[in-house]
Amino acid sequence: MKSPYLFRLLGLLLGAAAACGACSSQQMAPGTGGAGGSQPDGSVGAGGTGGAAAQPDAGGAGGQAEATWPTGCAERPASIRTQGTIVELAFELVLGGKPFLFGEPNVAPDGSTVTPLNVRFYVSHAALIGADGDLVFVDIVGPDGAPTPYGVHFYNAEDPGSATLRLRVPPGSYQGVSFIWGLHQACNISRPETSVAPLSEASQMTWPHTGYLFLRYEGTVAPPAGGGPVDPDGGTARVPPAVHMGGNLVMDLAPSIEVRGALSVPASGATGKVVRVVMDEVFEGATADVDLTGFVPPPGPVGDELLAGERLRRGIPDLTVFAFGP
Repeated sequence: MKSPYLFRLLGLLLGAAAACGACSSQQMAPGTGGAGGSQPDGSVGAGGTGGAAAQPDAGGAGGQAEATWPTGCAERPASIRTQGTIVELAFELVLGGKPFLFGEPNVAPDGSTVTPLNVRFYVSHAALIGADGDLVFVDIVGPDGAPTPYGVHFYNAEDPGSATLRLRVPPGSYQGVSFIWGLHQACNISRPETSVAPLSEASQMTWPHTGYLFLRYEGTVAPPAGGGPVDPDGGTARVPPAVHMGGNLVMDLAPSIEVRGALSVPASGATGKVVRVVMDEVFEGATADVDLTGFVPPPGPVGDELLAGERLRRGIPDLTVFAFGP
């Protein structure tokens, strides 16, 4: 008897070409730049390496292979660089320009009351954006300065300690930070039953036969006090109760994010910035009118949360989900 997994994989292969047609400039292989200027073939090389670099460990045309992200998905990844300054990026959820308080009622701009009950996401393949626009590849590290397992950061709103993304960065002046919102493909196709945190089954991010979720959001939404429409135009709520964004086992669909803004890294000590996670943009993307042609869902019934997640993933190039705080 053939495994259901094989049938699932065949379905993914058949849907891959159609799905690729919807890939944005932000959805690309590791070793590329971010939104608006990168190509899926990896046409932005690492800082100081020369021209195009289609593979994450390859030098650009006329350059040399220098510091790049490790290939594969090793539990204990090799350091990209052994020296540098720790940059701490503190994620802060916001809605309507105000803190989006986890587990508490928050008034949304549309007048509804939103209570977030589950907010989790992965960050991987981080880089700093140099003054010339090239990417400077950096390590994601823990409080001890060692690379995190698999080179991945896991944000979980229930764990305040997970709000800080730590990067080991060469000193200098930068235009911003770039990262994959989710898992790069080598980790996305790993098996959670044999992985340690944050890729274990305890993450609540596993997605049968399609890798992992990149973002998991769930909450409750109540209409404005006194009833009536939940937005000025009399439409339905712009805040979905759940958004599950992920990829698949065949294609690298994790979106790449750029957070633009001046970032000066000293030669010693530590520095940091607040990075706002703008939930207004998440909800806008999740409820937008987006063509979902080629979407290959996981087995079983397709819930609204999966469609919301795919709409968000495809709409990310036109959204500003992450932004430096004041």
